[in-house]
Amino acid sequence: MKIMKLLALSALIGSGAMADDTLAANMSQMENGLSNIQKGFLYNTPALIKNGVGEIHKANALFHDMDATKKYLPKDKQHMSNIAFNASKRIDSASAELLSNLDKKQFSKAHASYSEIMNACTACHAVVRGW
Repeated sequence: MKIMKLLALSALIGSGAMADDTLAANMSQMENGLSNIQKGFLYNTPALIKNGVGEIHKANALFHDMDATKKYLPKDKQHMSNIAFNASKRIDSASAELLSNLDKKQFSKAHASYSEIMNACTACHAVVRGW
C-alpha cells in the first residue's frame, strides 16, 4: 500500500514538474516571438514580424482551453484561469490585426496591434504573478 501511495505522489509531483517545464518553454517561445516582431519593426523586415507572430500563435495555443490552462497556473491562482484564457483570445485577435495591417502596409497600426499583444501578456502576468 505504501508503494502505491509513493507512486501516486511521484506521479503528481512529476506532472507538476512537467507543467512547470511546459510553461517555461511556452513562455520562452512567446518571448522569442515578441522579440522577433520587435526586431522586424526595428529593421523593417516584415518576414521577421510574420515569423514572430507564427511563434506566438504556436505558444498561445496552450491557453485556448480554459480547463487545461488551470494546470499551468500556480495552485492559488488556478481559479483565475479565465484571465489567461481571455488574454489568449486578446493575443489571437491582436495578432490577426497585426498581420492584416502589415499586409496593408499600415505599419503604425500593425505596431499598435503588437502593443496590444504586449498589454494582454502583461495583464495576465499582473494577475498570475501578483504584480
